[in-house]
Amino acid sequence: MIGISIANSLGFTGPSVLPDASSQAYFAATGITGVTQQTAINNLVKGLKADGIWSKMKAVYPFVTDNRNLLGYTEDFSNTAWGKVQNATVTTNTFTAPNGTLTADTITGTINSTNPTTSNGSKVFYHSGNNATIQAQNNTLTGSIYVYATTAITIQLFMYEWGGAEFGQSYTLSANTWQRISITSTFSGGTGNVGLAIQSNANTLYAWGAQLELGSTATTYQPIATTQQAYIASQFKYNLKDPRDLDAAFRLVFNGGWTHSSTGATPNGTNGYADTFYNPSASGQLNSAHVSYYSRTNSNGTEVEIGVERPITNFQLLEIRTAGLTYFYMNQGGGLGIADANSLGYYIGNRTASNVVNGFKNGTKINNASTSSILLPNAKIYLAAYNQSNNTAAAFSTKQSAFATIGDGLTDTDASNLYTRVQAYQTALSRQV
Repeated sequence: MIGISIANSLGFTGPSVLPDASSQAYFAATGITGVTQQTAINNLVKGLKADGIWSKMKAVYPFVTDNRNLLGYTEDFSNTAWGKVQNATVTTNTFTAPNGTLTADTITGTINSTNPTTSNGSKVFYHSGNNATIQAQNNTLTGSIYVYATTAITIQLFMYEWGGAEFGQSYTLSANTWQRISITSTFSGGTGNVGLAIQSNANTLYAWGAQLELGSTATTYQPIATTQQAYIASQFKYNLKDPRDLDAAFRLVFNGGWTHSSTGATPNGTNGYADTFYNPSASGQLNSAHVSYYSRTNSNGTEVEIGVERPITNFQLLEIRTAGLTYFYMNQGGGLGIADANSLGYYIGNRTASNVVNGFKNGTKINNASTSSILLPNAKIYLAAYNQSNNTAAAFSTKQSAFATIGDGLTDTDASNLYTRVQAYQTALSRQV
């Protein structure tokens, strides 16, 4: 009964889909509560274990987020992400919020007593021009916020397109009670970014828990302490195999420029990379190793998606489509390159014996060569670049990653099964290529 109760609370039903213990540990670390995301992760973990692949993994990066709140600083209206006009000032953490914490803000303003209308009320608004995460065009969005006043007041809630349309709705608040107000609009023609604003005809208003989301319903409030990007990155960093926030657990530390979204992590191609803290010499096996990368970007350039070089003749990396070729380097100096029509899909670089290295794309072996293994690289593997011999990142990638792994060598059957499981996972999240 206890197990079923936990499963139901996580969105699972029936004993056949009880969440795996590894999945539960990952959910606890990342804070992911979305049913779609939890189900996709749980099915992936169970599948990898059923196929005998889970035990061969050292690091699994699923790049999954349940982020739906498109705003930032949702409990800090003093932040510069929120503009203030018409004499509005904000004092933070001055009032008890709906969740019982002292995190609600006081918004004050000087009101024209002879004409206390919408145009004269103090106003705070989210700077969509600088901080927005979604464009207006052809999107239905819902904005919401919790508000409180000590006397009955009138308040307006707006959604607006930066430099374009604005939609407003008026509410009359009862005194001394928290109320969540919301507005839904479809921006059919605009191309600007969308923001949220509140405006009141009172000298004092308390506010907390702003949210902007796709769809026509205000869902459960999701707090975003700083930025949406930081929120997603904090979920992306965890290793599914060992979801502790430690270097020893091979969690990711993102460096340089990245864009994090529901479809994956996208490096900027100039300085963006992630440190996995996985050193093959310290944690791997000379003749049994693999790395993998699920690319959602089709590009043809000198870019490394995952890898390390140390010393200079010892490589372990994937270089997807440089000058039309994809290279698989697994513990050897020479690259094994084959023609590749595009860089979309799931790539695995693999070594299974002292003289055998091979590569796979979407579960199909596309390279199998006899090449001597030299030594395991003695430095950390980087994602979206490679850790070169002087211990700096190089060959920065532009390819969005929706999945990556590091681990022991895989059989041909393992590689095929891994692709099947990963592709099912991507399909469950509607981001497969």
